[in-house]
Amino acid sequence: MREVVQDHENRIQSLEIYRQEQELANSELKLQLAETEKTVLKESGKQQELSQQLLNHVLKNDVYAREHRRYTHQQIWKLLGLLVGSGGLIYLLVDSFINR
Repeated sequence: MREVVQDHENRIQSLEIYRQEQELANSELKLQLAETEKTVLKESGKQQELSQQLLNHVLKNDVYAREHRRYTHQQIWKLLGLLVGSGGLIYLLVDSFINR
């Protein structure tokens, strides 16, 4: 009977040692997981910031392009208007020189 009790005691001690080792491993794993989560959140924040900067840059360039295109179209219409409007004046000048 004494041997059976001693055997049980040895098994209980080995299980307690194993449980302590597992708790230590779990604690280390939790620390590593927390560090990984912290790193992922930090990098995610950087990615969001870079994405926002890219979006702002694209939108800014799009607004500039639209304004530039509108300015160019306005200049073309003004020039055409001047040419058409001055066409009659040029015709009168040429006609007056020819009829002299």
